[in-house]
Formats: sequence, structure tokens, C-alpha cells
Amino acid sequence: MTDAADDASRYYTSMMHARRSRLGSLLALAALAGSAVGCVSAFDESRAELIRAHDRGDFQQAAQILDEANVEGLYGSKNEILWLLERGAAAAANNDTKLTLSTLSRAEQQTELFFEQSASDIAGQWLIGERASRYITHAYENQYINVIKMLAHFQAGVIENGPTIEARRMASKANRMRDKFADILDEIRDKGIDAEYTLGDPGTFIESPLGVYLSAIAFRENGEPDMASTALTRLRSAAAAQAGLGISGDTSYVEALAESDASQQDALFVAVGGVGPRLARQSVGPIFIYLTPIYFELPQIEPGGSRATRALVEIEEPGGTTRSVELNLIEDLSAVAEANFQQELPVVHARTYIRALTKSGLFTAGGIALQNSDASNEAKAAGLLFSLIGGLVYLSATEKADVRCWSMLPGVAWAGVLDLPEGEHRARIVFLSPGGQRLHVGEWSTVRGSAHGLDSVIEYWPG
Repeated sequence: MTDAADDASRYYTSMMHARRSRLGSLLALAALAGSAVGCVSAFDESRAELIRAHDRGDFQQAAQILDEANVEGLYGSKNEILWLLERGAAAAANNDTKLTLSTLSRAEQQTELFFEQSASDIAGQWLIGERASRYITHAYENQYINVIKMLAHFQAGVIENGPTIEARRMASKANRMRDKFADILDEIRDKGIDAEYTLGDPGTFIESPLGVYLSAIAFRENGEPDMASTALTRLRSAAAAQAGLGISGDTSYVEALAESDASQQDALFVAVGGVGPRLARQSVGPIFIYLTPIYFELPQIEPGGSRATRALVEIEEPGGTTRSVELNLIEDLSAVAEANFQQELPVVHARTYIRALTKSGLFTAGGIALQNSDASNEAKAAGLLFSLIGGLVYLSATEKADVRCWSMLPGVAWAGVLDLPEGEHRARIVFLSPGGQRLHVGEWSTVRGSAHGLDSVIEYWPG
């Protein structure tokens, strides 16, 4: 073999060793990232256990899981609001109205801080990643705090200084949320984000039809006809907006409610069924910015729903006979929540993109500086490899989508207000399948007819 051939062979061998070394580094970094990302925390395990308990209708177990997690400090200050939301929902399903109102009121007080923050404040919280930040309620979750509290007040038999207060608070939230997210998005654009990130609909967030339905009933029962009339107007708009999402359903109940009066409001029945939306991860990238790949995840909503397609109330008459009254489909909470989530998602997209871009710039700057230095070719190659691999691994490990959400929200609500004959009656709520099969039958409750005020029966079933 000639000297030239020997030199070529040695060069080829050294290059192969270098490539194998770099490949080993790549595999080591990838394994490190995989082990960091793949770990399941005690918090995540508790959350999964909570969802399983809720979805099988074991609300007592769900409450116990949350109480144990609180004792163990799994939620901590970072997820305190999330714990309060879940615990309030569990209390509502367990008919513990006092705990429902206290926990959800605490959650609402903390969510008010969001409206005091600027985009810079929020960006500071999310500097490392969405999951590392203190939990801030999503827009759709914010208004359902008041809806669940209204249901709790009705369930407790409280009208004055109860559901009417929640109705007023909820009425102001949709516009405030729209304006807040629009302001944040403008600030983010000022930091260099593309103009393509815009709110999908420049209009308002969709108000909860169930919330405004309950508002109209509460205002009328409380002797505030003007506020009740305003709520009915909002209910027409909310029902129309929901219909625009492709939700079928007869909305004639709105006019039927408008044509009745407080003297005909003897009993309110609300069937709260199914499960609400939850969040999942959507991968984006890698997108190359100069030398560095950007990889991150974005949250996407997974709609919930209910196996039941109808709900009715069975009423025992004083003579011993039983009659059934069909309840109206008032809201597909899952569909309305999804539509409202889409309103705020561009802000999450833009913020995530900016943060990932900033992180990747740290690796890109190092790689470019090394390429322009007097370092050896091997050092430059190693630096370039670190820039490419290090950026990808670091972003993969830190840019995980935040899929925390209020997992115990219901999916669908049916309701009705009945005018009953004088005297006491037993009543219960029944959930039905598309074929009329009785999927769930609630416990009997006592309701009264004629001039006794408004009695309420609220039934939760997650099927």
C-alpha cells in the first residue's frame, strides 16, 4: 500500500471514529432527554387517578384523592387554583354546597390576578415552559366557576345574594377575557411575532347558555324583572352562538321561559351529564432556525360529551301516579368550551413560539461563534453538532405542552322549570340513551308546588 493510500485509510478511520463518537453523544443526549421527559410524577399519577374516579362516577373517591393530594402537597402553590377547581367540582357532585362555594370562591379570587397582569408579567412566569408556571385558568374554565356556583346556590335553596351575584359576575367576564387576550396578543406581536397570530373570531367569547339560563331564573325569582329580561336577551345570543357550532337542539325553551313568570317557577331541574373537554399534546417541528432545530408541543383540546342524549324528570303526583317531563338541552359545555379555547389558543401558540425561538438562539449563537473562531475543524464540527443536538434535546425536554385543565367539568346540561300543583311531590332525574334506555336514575327529592318559592333538583352523572 502506498503512503498516500495509508494516509487516506488513516483519515477515513479517524473520521469514522469521530462520527461514531458524535453518534454516541447524540444517543446519550437523547437518552438523557427521554429519561427526563418520560418520568411520571406523583402529581401526574394523582391526576390520572382523579380522572378515572370521576369518569366512573365515584365522586366520593375523587374527593378523597384530592384531599390526600392536598395533604401530601402534590399541587402546591403552583397548582393551588387547579386543586380548588377540582375540589369544588367534586363537592358539587357530592351535594356539599358549602364546600363547593368556599373552594370555588377562593379559586375565583386568585383568577382575578390574571386581569391585573401585563404580557410581560405573564411571559416572565412562562420563561422556562408552560408546565413550570403557576396555573392560570383557561377562558372557558373562568366562566364555569360561576355556573357551578350558581347550581350550588340553587341546590342550597338560596336565591337572594346567591345566584344573582354569580350571574352578574359571569356577565362581565366574556368581554373582559376577550379584551385581555387581545391586549396580550398585541404585546406579543410587538416583540416580533408574525401578524398571522390573530384571534380566530374578533367577537366575544361565547357565554355559557346554562349560565345565562340560570341567571334569568334567578333574577326573576329575586324580583328583578329588568335584569331577567336582559339575561333572556343574552340567552338568545348564547343559544344562537351555540347553534352556530353545529349543536342541534330545540331552543324554543327560551321563548317559553320568556312567556312565563315567577309565579310559575315552582321547581328547577338540572341534569348535568358526561365529561367536559380535556387537553392533549400536539407536536410541532422540528423547525430549523439557522443551525438549530426548534421543537415544541402545543395543547389541543379533546372534546368530551355524554352517552346520554336526553334527560327527563319523573314526578309522583299526590294521587300516586307518575308523570314524565322532558328536559331541554340547554348547553353542550364541551363544544362551547372548545370554541372559547380556540379564542385564546393563538396567544399560547405565539408565546410558545417566541420562547422556543429564544432558547434555540442560545445554542445557535454558540454554534455560529465557534464557526467564526480559530478553532480546529474538529472543534467546529463538534460545536455545530452540539448546537444542533443540544438545542433539539433541550427544547424537547422543556417545551412540553401544558395539558393541565379542570378535568371534572361536566359535558352536557339539560334543564327545565316546572309549575306544580299545590302540595309536596317526589321527583327524580333520569338520563336516557338515544334508544330510550335508562342510563342513570337519580334519587327521589321533595319539591313543592304553589307559592313556596323555588325548589331545585340538581343531578350529576358523568356517563
